[in-house]
Amino acid sequence: MNHKERFKKALLLEQTDKLSHGDQMIHDELVAKITKQPLPGDSGNALERWMGEAMTDENYLRHKKAREFLGLDWVQVFPREVEKEREITSDGAIRFKDVWGAVQLVKEASSHITEHPIRDEDSILSYEFPDVDAFDYCNIKRWIDDGEFAVAAQLDTGFFKISQLTGFEEYMMYITWKKSEMHALMEKFVEFEIKMADNLIDMGVDVIWLSDDNCYNSGPFISPKSMWEFDFQYTKRIVEHIHSRNTLCTLHCCGNLKQTIKYMVETGVNGIHSIQPSAGNDIYAYKREYGKDICLIGNVDINRLMPEGSPYEVDQKVKEMVEMLYYDRKGWILSTTNLLGFDAPLENVITLHLAAEKYGR
Repeated sequence: MNHKERFKKALLLEQTDKLSHGDQMIHDELVAKITKQPLPGDSGNALERWMGEAMTDENYLRHKKAREFLGLDWVQVFPREVEKEREITSDGAIRFKDVWGAVQLVKEASSHITEHPIRDEDSILSYEFPDVDAFDYCNIKRWIDDGEFAVAAQLDTGFFKISQLTGFEEYMMYITWKKSEMHALMEKFVEFEIKMADNLIDMGVDVIWLSDDNCYNSGPFISPKSMWEFDFQYTKRIVEHIHSRNTLCTLHCCGNLKQTIKYMVETGVNGIHSIQPSAGNDIYAYKREYGKDICLIGNVDINRLMPEGSPYEVDQKVKEMVEMLYYDRKGWILSTTNLLGFDAPLENVITLHLAAEKYGR
């Protein structure tokens, strides 16, 4: 099997020739170490760079080399959000309005929204989602044209995206006191997500990667019942449409999934990422309970194991996970719970993916 075939078969719960492995993102500093090709900006905000910048030929080629060296099966890419009204602040930060109408402040290591486009109750119904043509797809097209890796295009969805539009605290109030307006907003959001998914599928992506961080380390931000009412029932419709286009779909969520994973499975997605161990998730229990219904992706700890563990510890953890999760040669894809960060020693990164090749055959 090639990289693309292996990743897709794993998501379809079919047996693979060896363990599929990959990651959402590799920090530019790690890519520079692997390829010995540093570029200006490597030490900056890697996520903003990966999401927002058009890749240069040089940067693309070194990312490709890094993935080839590590043996990764897929690459995750974003529709690029073109900035509007960009300015540099007095302290060197970047302030701009994004395609959603939110004002963002980007610093070297972080970013946050300073002005939300849905500013009050009256603007819930009047808010208009952006046109799909407002995004730039050059990075996605580059990886599709490459053809070596499965291409997973990310769409932020559900609680995660809508609370960015309204503000976190305001979202909690609106789903309590403005239920009909929030349901109307979600109907419009489903239409937008389907248009975006269709656009990406027409380009040739292999997987739609829905991202919806709706939990913290002890459980969901809102009740599981409310999560279904204002999020998962709508996600289910998006997934059904994606499947009607003969395309696979995954769902990412950090945090503790114990109370919501059954609802995530009910949306019909093919895979769930990230199964964060530091948030109390027991991936072995999830495999026993949901292994016939869903492909689990992730569970490699980036809080302690990857940045602080020894190469031997990383190797032995992969061995354990292969024995516990890949015994039937299906239903699990190895990755970290988020990304290969700059704080992970290069030897641990290499060990992780060498161990996937060694034990996952």
